[in-house]
Parts: sequence; C-alpha cells; structure tokens
Amino acid sequence: MTSYRQFRLFTNSLSTEQHAQLAGVLEQFHSVQNVIKLLPCGERSLKIRGGRVDFDDLLQGDAPDLPELTATGISLADNWFTHAKVDRALLNIAEWEIAFGNDVTIPACAPDAYILASISLTTFLLCCRATDLDYVHGSTTGCLCDLCAFKPERALKMRAGYICSICRDRAAAAGVSSIELDAIQSLLDRVRILTLGRLPQPECPPLDPDGDVDFIRGAQLPPGVRIPDLLIEACRERRLIVCIGSGLSMQNDVKVKYRDPLHWTGLPRWSEVSERLAWLLKRYRARDAQPRMSESLDEYLADLDYFRTALGERAYYPRAIFDIFTPTIQSPGRVNRLVFRLPLHCILTTNYDFVLNVAAPAGTPVYTWREARQAREYLSLAGGHVPALLKIHGCASRPDTIVLTRSEYTGMREQAEYRSLMSFVFDVKSVLFIGFGFTDPFDLDLALQQAEQAGGAQGEKFALVLNSTARTIRQRFPNVHVIGYEQHDDVVSIFATLVREST
Repeated sequence: MTSYRQFRLFTNSLSTEQHAQLAGVLEQFHSVQNVIKLLPCGERSLKIRGGRVDFDDLLQGDAPDLPELTATGISLADNWFTHAKVDRALLNIAEWEIAFGNDVTIPACAPDAYILASISLTTFLLCCRATDLDYVHGSTTGCLCDLCAFKPERALKMRAGYICSICRDRAAAAGVSSIELDAIQSLLDRVRILTLGRLPQPECPPLDPDGDVDFIRGAQLPPGVRIPDLLIEACRERRLIVCIGSGLSMQNDVKVKYRDPLHWTGLPRWSEVSERLAWLLKRYRARDAQPRMSESLDEYLADLDYFRTALGERAYYPRAIFDIFTPTIQSPGRVNRLVFRLPLHCILTTNYDFVLNVAAPAGTPVYTWREARQAREYLSLAGGHVPALLKIHGCASRPDTIVLTRSEYTGMREQAEYRSLMSFVFDVKSVLFIGFGFTDPFDLDLALQQAEQAGGAQGEKFALVLNSTARTIRQRFPNVHVIGYEQHDDVVSIFATLVREST
C-alpha cells in the first residue's frame, strides 16, 4: 500500500543519543503503519533566545509544499512539549523524564514512548490542518489531545493511548480518512505498550495454513452432533456473528509464553484471574491479600475491584492486566484460525488477550467498546465483506478499555453507544456463541432478553456448549438453539464442518 500522506521531518540541536533515539522511533513509526510517511530532511537552524526556541519563529515565511515537523533537543519558549499549526509542527524530544515524573519505576523504553507520542500528536494535528489550541482538552481523560498542563499526567494519556470520539469527529470533518485515523491509532497502540514497559507481540503467522485446508476437507462431525440448517444458511448469507468467550483461548493447541519472572504456562480461566492479581499485588506492592471465597458473580467482581484499587488504577493495575493477558502468542490454535475462514458479518469477543488478533488475517479491523459507534458504522458500510473483530470487554494493551471489575462493568453499561451496538448485534443478527460457560460476566441475560423484545425480527441464536451444561442453558435461554458436544476436542471438527458447508 502506498502512503496516503507524506510529511517532511527536520531535526534541530539533537545530541548523538537523541539522533539515535529518533531513528529508532522512526523505524517503529513506519513498521506499525504504512499510511503516513515521514521523510527525513536533515538539520534545520532555529533562533535560540534565553536557551529556548520559539514556535512563532518557525511559522515565518511561505507555506511549505508538504507539512513539516521539526524535532528539537531544546526547550520550547512557552514550556510546551509540542506545537502544531496547519502545516508546521515543533516537538521537543529532550524532556521525556518530566512526562514520567510520578512513576516509581520508569520503563527502559520510556524515551521511545515519549517521542512516538509527540510525533503521533503532531502528525494527527497536521493531518487535520489544525492549530493545537483549537483541539487540546483542558482535563486529562487519556485522549491524544489532552493538554496535560500538569506535565506528569502525560504518562497517563500515553498509557490510555486513544483518540476520543470528539477529536475523531473533528478530524473526519477536516477530511482525515478513517484509514489515516486507524494508522494514528496503531501508533498509539505501540505508545501504550512501550509506556507499560512491554515489548510488542512479534508477528506470528498462522501455522500450517495448508494443513487447515486439508483438515476442513476431511473433517467429520462427532457422533450425535448436527449443525442446524438455519446456522449454515445465516453463515452463507453473511449475517452470522460469532461471539467468542475465553474457552477458545483454552484450546490445547493454543500456545503462549509469559516473560520472566511470570511462571504461568497458559491464559487464565475466569476463576483464576483474582489469584493472578493477588500474586501481582505481592510482586508490585509487597502486599499479601488472598482472593475471597465468592458465592456469587457480584461478589467475585467486587473482589476484583479490591485488587484494582490495591494495585492502583493508574499505577500497577494496567501493568497487571498486561502481565496476565498479553503473553507472546506462539500459536493461536486451529479453531481460532478457522473462525476467520467463515463468511461472517463480524466476530465479537469478550476476551482481552491477543489470540484472535494473531489468528486474524492482516488488515482485520479491531474495535473495543469505546469505539462502539465507529464499529457500528463500519459494520453498516462494510456489509460483512471484511469481518471486523469487536473486543467488547476491551483489549489488555488498552487499560482504559478493560471491563473486568464491577465498577468497570457499571461504567460500560452506562455508555449509550455501547448499548446501541449491543442492540444492533443481538436484536436482529444471527449469533453463534462459542467458548462461553454462560456464567461469564457477559451481559448475556440482558442482551438475550432485549433480543426477545424484537419478536419475529430477531435473528437466530445458537450456542456450542458441552453436553454436561446443555440442559441448563436450554432452560435459562429458551430462544437459543443449543448444539451440544461431548469433549473440547470436538469443537475444531464442528467448526471445520461449518466452514466446509457454508463456503
């Protein structure tokens, strides 16, 4: 894909170390996305007054034929980190420590995160042909355009790493395409990972795709299992949504590797999350606190709230989420690969991990519940021809999107755009649930009850579950077609048969 935008990049008064840092960040900038390209153009001289440079001096002269960024190693006259106006931008890459002033421990890749965040912000404003004063938010919410008058708050927005809906709307009105906005969001995803002191997931292409083809061709349904004709029909017509729970990340052929000193060998079951948070609380805060015995889902969620607060919502909780749910995915497993071979409308998951991200074909759009409106617009416009991945309970690399504790669930349910997306999905679309124990903290009851109100207009609902739980689920959700199987290894054969019959 050729670049949609090209900007010139100049340097000013950078040390040898800063030149090396900037070169490394530019390599990441272009490896993460290929829609916006920065063209290094060498050194630029700027006037220095009192040991500082003034952005107004940079604005003198005729407008450039290409927008320009200038990275300097000298403080700005008004003590800002960056400035941008229409077609010129200035960013100070020398004072990254100030942005991490409240951190007890500063990650080794903090300079890279800081520089990449500054480039992402100025690039976004230049794409909008905007003046920064017209876009900045006075309060710190995690948006790229937060002013962060209290400088250490910049680390907070770097950990959140997103563009709020207001700024996205303004950018769209200014002519910035969704592809360009997605490219900038990809840069912020990398900023977020670096700010948390982690390395990005290395690319892991699906293993043995030819073997998947052979497996699909020869797959047979397990004894006693039948795929309903209505399910095959919905899939063929691209009006099926597959809703994936944590069970698909637990398949035997899903292989992950945690970094040292984390001792886990696999992603956690729902009941194990509190145990891992307790272990990390001891590691990060030297506090012993064992998970409580919970008799209800609400009690368990409240216990998770305790660990969230104890770790520090803006300190160690984001790191703990990253530790638990983002091991390196060495193999996403065959079932997760086969999901993307189906002619689906979209794929929806409550999982925080990256198993489905790695299994997805390159270019698959990924949204969280915070981008509910954009996700719905995409689904309406794309017509299912390029199925999106909707991570409705958030993504572990974006702590501002995680929905794990009771307070986080409450906050999500209050979002009108999220409720609208759920109605859009469950009221009239055909849905196949897989990997759910139907006791997960997922709004199944609410969603399926709302779907019943649609009457004859509602789409069919199917659930692939173990025979041992099939009867209970039929009683709880009478409008769900339950497909029972005997053992977990049956799932891959069922999915392979569905792929063969519907494509």
